[in-house]
Amino acid sequence: MNIPVGTVVEQHKSFSEIVPFKRLEKILESDFNGYFVATIEGISGLEEGLLLIKEKNIVGAVFDSLRLNKQVYGLLALRLMFNLLKAKKGLFDLNSLSKQQIDLIIAFNDCITLSKPVEKQLLSKLEPTSYQENLVSKILELELESSASRHNLLKKLGLGSI
Repeated sequence: MNIPVGTVVEQHKSFSEIVPFKRLEKILESDFNGYFVATIEGISGLEEGLLLIKEKNIVGAVFDSLRLNKQVYGLLALRLMFNLLKAKKGLFDLNSLSKQQIDLIIAFNDCITLSKPVEKQLLSKLEPTSYQENLVSKILELELESSASRHNLLKKLGLGSI
């Protein structure tokens, strides 16, 4: 997925320096347009998440488990990203983009789009109480099982090569 760099607003901020959820709340209060990226060393290796923000709303999410070489998009990515933000150690960056750049990202990567944008009021309801180490592996296993069962169904229908 290609995301333009944009203008760096904050770079390599430590979770111990600034609480990520508090910073995200402040971002959603402003008219910020861009993305929030966080990286941690989790149980499944390096975990990285990106939240796409447009006009006081989180409109897209991507989560990447670098060691497992798996990406998750949309609502599941949002859940994994929120989990990641509750880790004790990590770094985050904040980059601004124009509204047009965000619209282009969404147009070419519609899988990252959330069905309903997340605003500040909803953020506190979705915030997990703590970092759950095994959440990434659980969700990725479910994704693998789901895609395997789809493949088996297509195979039974004689469409296995699709």
